[in-house]
Amino acid sequence: MEIEGEMVNTSAGRAGLAVSTDTSGIIQVVASVKEARTLPAGSVIGDQHGGLTFTDAVAAALESRSLGGWQELRAEDGGMWTIICLNR
Repeated sequence: MEIEGEMVNTSAGRAGLAVSTDTSGIIQVVASVKEARTLPAGSVIGDQHGGLTFTDAVAAALESRSLGGWQELRAEDGGMWTIICLNR
């Protein structure tokens, strides 16, 4: 997943960073706990259904490999993703 940014002006004359997210690299299917355990660190897994496309067992395996847990992400097209980043 690639994250790009562009400096923009914000209120009160402060600078900010506008982040655009390429969602094409998000892994959307994890079929088993074994697969969840073998994904490389740095993988981003998610869906646009609140994480409900993953079984409880797969979700737990992914959570055990993440420092930040499940997070919401708004994509460029306005869609909402529920993602988890594997850190371990």
